[in-house]
Amino acid sequence: MRNLFFLIIIFIAGCRSVIPARELRSSSAPDISRIVLRKGDSVVVFNNDFGWYDRKAGIVEGVTLDSQHVAYRIGEINKVETVRNYSFIAAIFAGGAILFGLLYLVAKIFTAL
Repeated sequence: MRNLFFLIIIFIAGCRSVIPARELRSSSAPDISRIVLRKGDSVVVFNNDFGWYDRKAGIVEGVTLDSQHVAYRIGEINKVETVRNYSFIAAIFAGGAILFGLLYLVAKIFTAL
């Protein structure tokens, strides 16, 4: 059961990734939770609506936690932390884990008899 718990934690942690700003693509870019700027290694954290990448303008923009709208050119950004929404996959994974746990318990009960 401990291994199953660690697998779930690893799966949930996999929903966030940090990539260099030059690798950001608008077609595959998920929501942006925060960015690290080149100058001074400042971190900009976006609110629950996340930030987004505008490829035509070449900027990442969004609203920060203190409700300020900000926009930064890709050249000003060092790294980008993105968030992918895997709610459907996570639900299937969690349901499978519960089903596996129940089957394991039933098998243990029958082998103990």
